[in-house]
Amino acid sequence: MTTLLLRIIDSTPTRQDLETNSGRGSESDCVLHWVVGQQDQIIAQGQATGPTLNQQLDALDSEALENANIVVVIPTEQVLLLSCQVPGRNSGQIRQALPYALEEYVAADIETMHIAAGSIKAGQTIHCALIGDEQMSRWKSWLAEHQIAADVLVSEAQLASAAEDCTVFLAGGQATAVYEQSSATVEREELIGLLEDLSATRLVAVGEELSELERSQLDAELEVEQHRNVATFLLERYAKQPPINLFQGPYAVVNKKTGSKKDITTLAKLAAVWGVIYIIGLGVQGMWSSYQAGQLAADNRNRYVELFPQDSVPITAAQLRRRFEGKLRNQGQQASAGPIRFVQLLGDTAPIFSAKGSVQSLSYLQDKEEMTVEMELKGYDQVDEIQTELRSRGIDIEVVSAGSIDGGVSARIRASYAK
Repeated sequence: MTTLLLRIIDSTPTRQDLETNSGRGSESDCVLHWVVGQQDQIIAQGQATGPTLNQQLDALDSEALENANIVVVIPTEQVLLLSCQVPGRNSGQIRQALPYALEEYVAADIETMHIAAGSIKAGQTIHCALIGDEQMSRWKSWLAEHQIAADVLVSEAQLASAAEDCTVFLAGGQATAVYEQSSATVEREELIGLLEDLSATRLVAVGEELSELERSQLDAELEVEQHRNVATFLLERYAKQPPINLFQGPYAVVNKKTGSKKDITTLAKLAAVWGVIYIIGLGVQGMWSSYQAGQLAADNRNRYVELFPQDSVPITAAQLRRRFEGKLRNQGQQASAGPIRFVQLLGDTAPIFSAKGSVQSLSYLQDKEEMTVEMELKGYDQVDEIQTELRSRGIDIEVVSAGSIDGGVSARIRASYAK
């Protein structure tokens, strides 16, 4: 993953500067130090202003920067880092109560502050980064004016070293010390007095080097680590542990490769996969229904062969019905009413029997005009469904017996036309 880190060296320009210098370069514009890193390697770095940044980046490999994660680092004094515990049962309740918990630590009106929170879990300390809404709007305007599609906005203090270390950013006559999620900016001559009050085991000096006098005044057991290049140090820290991103809530980044476009693409892919699964399911269901219908037709043909072994085997269900009607019609005028009655009863009941279960045997008493069917069903509910549907067609149904078997229910049903 390629990362482009932009470290703002001076403070953000005022709104008047933005309006006056819009569309053209200016010496009063923000000066920044940029560095491009890929995994553990530094590819390129340099110093520019907002208007000249894109010109310098155009000289680099465009393919490497196309999907780069852009991190903008602003001065420490613009962001307040706070930690607190907020009571609540879930993250929603805690998020709503968070401004009230932070209000007592902030001198300004909390409603004018933008709160970016880290991981929110019940019973755990919540780390927050606060910045004025007006200041945040200025950064958004400045980034948009210079076509910088930033993914992450953080302060220098947020990229400090581990909790047990004290990180000091040295620049000119000032020093900014960061220790245990808190930061303080003092004059350079007050730095040693500030460090004496801390319990740090290691001092990480970033930027200018400590003078010999300053080193001699430090505790002899305090380990000192020096980093001359501030931008590369910040890039290394970001790669190890990404901090709280100020781009949250109303300032969240949208339409980025890591934002809503990627989410929409993912959802579209999931929808397509489920669509394919649904179509395959319909196909399998159709194949199973066709198989069941084929099995029922084969059973009927087998019954016909058993009754009339000398006849040819009927191919279709319509042909089988015509064969039955013809056989019964040939028994004579006197008994013609009985066979026709059986064929009608069979035609009215067969679709429902075949849809609800598997017919095991079938018998018909011509003198009583009653047909007895033995079936295997999935459950007792299907027995009730057969009774309801056949009675709606004017057919009396009597459940002679019904009992559980492995995998379902075995039922004997007697059907006849209502008299």
